[in-house]
Amino acid sequence: MPVLQKIYLFLITLLVVGLSGCGGITTQDPFYPTAITRADLLSGKALFGEQAKKITLPNDHVMEVSDDMRAYLQRYVPQNNGENTRVRLLARMIFGKGTLGMEYDASKTHTARDAFLRSEGNCLAFSYLFAAFARERGLKVRFQEVEIPPQWSNAGEELYYFSRHVNILIQMKKIEDLVIDINRVNYKPYYPAWKISDKYAIALYYSNKGTDYLYESDFENAFRYLAKALELSPRDASIWSNLGVMYRMKEMYDYAEKAYFIALKYDGRQQSVLSNLSVLYDHMGEIEKSAYYSDLARNHQMKNPYYRYFQAVEAYEEGNYTLSLSHLKVAVKRRGNEQKFHALLGETYAKLGDDARANKAWAKAKELLHFP
Repeated sequence: MPVLQKIYLFLITLLVVGLSGCGGITTQDPFYPTAITRADLLSGKALFGEQAKKITLPNDHVMEVSDDMRAYLQRYVPQNNGENTRVRLLARMIFGKGTLGMEYDASKTHTARDAFLRSEGNCLAFSYLFAAFARERGLKVRFQEVEIPPQWSNAGEELYYFSRHVNILIQMKKIEDLVIDINRVNYKPYYPAWKISDKYAIALYYSNKGTDYLYESDFENAFRYLAKALELSPRDASIWSNLGVMYRMKEMYDYAEKAYFIALKYDGRQQSVLSNLSVLYDHMGEIEKSAYYSDLARNHQMKNPYYRYFQAVEAYEEGNYTLSLSHLKVAVKRRGNEQKFHALLGETYAKLGDDARANKAWAKAKELLHFP
């Protein structure tokens, strides 16, 4: 099943999408000895023929602030307040029940204006809205991508999504910088985060919209939005991989393979790309190549503490406590500050009759429960 990377409110990835190269992973040579170029992939000609010349890329004015938005902002966040007060009033305006009362919906990728009108959205929609308003009030705001526990969501037989997360960093003058996150329950301040540019943050909007259209089998709009995302962020492995999924769905296997190998050039350790290559070669009947990339993806997954935790849960529920313990030891070693890892570790030790270690694990879980 192809993997689409999507930015939800709980927009998650354990992988830093960056220019990391292949990181020691040895890839096999492409199957097709063709001279397909990036320009070919982004022209749309293979998909739409001569009609592709008439296709225009979207411009959804993602961060645009309307006059109505400015009037609303002036009502609740007067310009003449101090910096700390502006931040507090802005947060109250966006989250407050008597004002916008913005609600999280993982499936809703909106522009700032649509997020304002609908008072809903995922982490991208919230971040666009908050950043646009904050800048109107003279605050210095940056987008951040955050490394938080990976989540997967099924989108039917053809696709499933791997999510990532974005939030807002306000760079304050007199106090420590503030992080504003719509997912205030699940976000933890110790999660690693890195600043991303406005251009990249906006590219994620177009990538998300492209995957939405792809799920709806609207291939022309899926192409338009993914191409726009790559125009803004041409070195993003996940967007190239999503484009490859579209070509694979249209059974243009040589084009899909080219897109995946471009993705690997920018991040050769990205599990979703490796999984997508395995799916591609399986469709092509290239069983050995499919198995090779499936093994690479699996090996990468096994280094992921959250994947090992999910494996531990499955083993525990099946009564295989020894296997559960094996997975949990790896998970705790790699991410020792996750409360749920230690809680399950305690349960597993208890099932194995090791009360001393069970009590120690539970004590650690209790300690982490109150960790900020």
